Amino acid sequence: MKSREQLVNRALIELGVVGAGQTAAAEDYAVINDAVEPVMSDLATRDIWVWGNPDEYEEDAFDHLGVLLANARARAFGSAPSEEVRLLAERRLRALKPTFLSGQSQTTEYY
Repeated sequence: MKSREQLVNRALIELGVVGAGQTAAAEDYAVINDAVEPVMSDLATRDIWVWGNPDEYEEDAFDHLGVLLANARARAFGSAPSEEVRLLAERRLRALKPTFLSGQSQTTEYY
């Protein structure tokens, strides 16, 4: 599992705002952090990726989610969002199609 902080930092690296091992400015971090719930909610509403715990993200989906976050807030960092990038990341998330909420333990029913 990856943390929300790691996800936000991954998106900032994707945007070129920080390099590996660097710390983001508080304002830059806040821009991406504030986008987490709206982006994840949109993905869930459109049945692309359903997430559970807002502080834990599956390793398989982590990079794709970071790309989507970066793309969603690209304008705030002087770049144009890319429809192609968004569609590719969403297609990859759909291919993962979890059978349970991301970040949540799978439950089993006994009969």
